[in-house]
Amino acid sequence: MKNKPTLLLIAAVAFFGVGCSSTVTLGPKANDDGYLSASANGKGVSVTLPFVQAGVAVTEEKKK
Repeated sequence: MKNKPTLLLIAAVAFFGVGCSSTVTLGPKANDDGYLSASANGKGVSVTLPFVQAGVAVTEEKKK
């Protein structure tokens, strides 16, 4: 269980160190592709429930 705080710290640093965007869709439009779904990969996380779809995606930082 000592690894849990370390994992949380790494996740927090990764989350705040990289930009992200979030989206939420409510209502019947949220279920165009299905009623129950969950996915996660290197590009983001998505969850779909009846009448709710939410997602978080990593955004790339533009260099000046």
